[in-house]
Amino acid sequence: MNIEKIDPIRISFKGLDADNHMVELGALAASLQGAAKIIGAGGQVALTGRYAKRDVTGSVRVLGLPPQPGSYEFWVMVTSYGAASLTPVLPIIETAVRTAATKATEAIVNNTIARWAGRSKDVDQSNAVAIKALEEMGHTTRAAMEMVERVALSNHTAAKMVVNPIGLSAATVQIGHISSGAFPVTEVDRQTIERAEPIEIGEERTMQVHITELDLVTKSCKVSVAESDKPGKRIPGQITDPQVALPGNPYSTAFDSQLKISVRCKPQYSDGELDRLFISDIAREQPSAS
Repeated sequence: MNIEKIDPIRISFKGLDADNHMVELGALAASLQGAAKIIGAGGQVALTGRYAKRDVTGSVRVLGLPPQPGSYEFWVMVTSYGAASLTPVLPIIETAVRTAATKATEAIVNNTIARWAGRSKDVDQSNAVAIKALEEMGHTTRAAMEMVERVALSNHTAAKMVVNPIGLSAATVQIGHISSGAFPVTEVDRQTIERAEPIEIGEERTMQVHITELDLVTKSCKVSVAESDKPGKRIPGQITDPQVALPGNPYSTAFDSQLKISVRCKPQYSDGELDRLFISDIAREQPSAS
């Protein structure tokens, strides 16, 4: 169930200059820009039920609200561009869904930052909150897990922008509520985020692919991914499944017939973009011939 907007989200800076109600302007601008990117991505998932990095600014808006007096905090809100076409719902239902959407957005944001900061405990906590909230909004567990992971892997650069003032003009920054997995991001986190490699291997999953090239000697291939935002884009793949060496194996059959095939694989992301698949097996459920 989609809604028009979520509840306001707090971005709070503390320590150093921030305790005197100041933050270095250039660092603050970079931080808020990075926060807007990740909050927008999380808001797109929560408000539209999908994630497309190239279309975040075309589907949701991240708006700044007036700063709170006597603090160095900013409140932001996320709204959907498609609000006018949404089906009206009862106020009590809308409130429940908006609460879930806000939790999902905050949790997705903190999952992204925690992942690049190497905070495995915080990753698990925020991931659990995000998936539960998205399930309450009608998404399957698998779809929720994949969207949360895709946002995190696609926003390393934005995470580095968020921590720009840390150690320079503020000691910590926190986005959202602790109950949604939020935590104070420290200078140690900043150092880890900035040196983290932009290449990441995702969790094993099922993907539907179209094999366009296949080398039975090197077991390498090129595929296009059906669920991709760029379905026509071809990426390299490596097949580790032993049956690829057998005559009439499913991979050769799919290549010869030019039909889609569902495989079990681990995706590799480079700077947030899917750029390689490591294929380990054939999925049990296959797409119907078309």
